[in-house]
Amino acid sequence: MSLENSLERLERFAAKVWRKNSKEDPISQLSFNEYDYLKVIQVASEPIRLTDLAMEMEVTKPSASNMVSRLTRKGLVVRCDCPQDARVKRVKLTPLALEYMAYEAKVYQTLAEQVINGLTPAETKQLNQLLDKALGKEY
Repeated sequence: MSLENSLERLERFAAKVWRKNSKEDPISQLSFNEYDYLKVIQVASEPIRLTDLAMEMEVTKPSASNMVSRLTRKGLVVRCDCPQDARVKRVKLTPLALEYMAYEAKVYQTLAEQVINGLTPAETKQLNQLLDKALGKEY
């Protein structure tokens, strides 16, 4: 089987797991773009500057600002002061967003468990290493 076919099967498998859990999924009403912003904010080691968020998302600063405003209206992010520069605002997830993201992590855990179900520990380690290598630092 080709890599393209395997990746397509993996995508369909992941979609099936998501559909199965979507009734309980609090983030399912978000667009992929909104969810992607939340993930970038979540993995930042501290509240992220709007400029850095725009760079990470590869969008303009006004575009990132508009998305932050939208996510703020939905109660998922807040802007907070920057301790180093009073002119700068940083963005962080709200407790509600953290709760939503914790649920998402459980869905990914379920997906991972199903993927490795038929693999040995050594194969699981090898799959993880290959995915890390293939995806590099960007993802």
